Amino acid sequence: MAEHLSDEEQIENLKRWWKENGAQLLLMVVLVLGGWFGWQAWQDHNQKKAADASLVFEEIMELIQEQNLTDLGDEDQERLTSLARSLRNEYSGSQYAEYATLTLARLAVARGELEQAAEFLEQVANGAKDQELAALARARLARVKLAQEQYPEVLEVLDVEAEGQMTALYAELRGDAHYHLEDFPAARAAYRLALDKTNPGNPATYRLLELKLNRVLEAAQPMDTESEGAG
Repeated sequence: MAEHLSDEEQIENLKRWWKENGAQLLLMVVLVLGGWFGWQAWQDHNQKKAADASLVFEEIMELIQEQNLTDLGDEDQERLTSLARSLRNEYSGSQYAEYATLTLARLAVARGELEQAAEFLEQVANGAKDQELAALARARLARVKLAQEQYPEVLEVLDVEAEGQMTALYAELRGDAHYHLEDFPAARAAYRLALDKTNPGNPATYRLLELKLNRVLEAAQPMDTESEGAG
């Protein structure tokens, strides 16, 4: 009898607890399950979005690899532009969008639209989360500025600390700008740094840097001779 009353008391206690806490418990379960399903849906959405972006990027790569951008027909150029802009607009903030912007810059260079190319490259150089990608965009921007004969701006673009293989490339581009500005001592120092940071196992690049350095030395000789005569 005591056991029976104890069971009834336990049932009554359980009912009382459920009345006081049941609604809150159900709410917590709903929130937990809702959060889990929401997380899964968000994950699935992101995975699908990444897969879609990858397909668009693959098509861009196929168009680029088939032939030089300068040889692309009007239809292929329009298709490439449309795909790249789609990646930029629909997947902004992703690395795919940054690669798409670099593609638009390359296409602008092929068309001779250097000002447009510079704008695209500045966006990646200043906004890319991937530092290597930003460094690449900065180097390409410097090349565009060289083509525009904006030599002081080249030096401004490259007024950052370079790392790894970019050290030699940045130094070479700075040397080009200094040479055109007829600052031959600075050009000589930049080319020598580029040579020091370039692997001789890359003969084409190494030989080109040697030629540029020799060009600077030859250009500086008349100035040295004039200085000696003045003295």
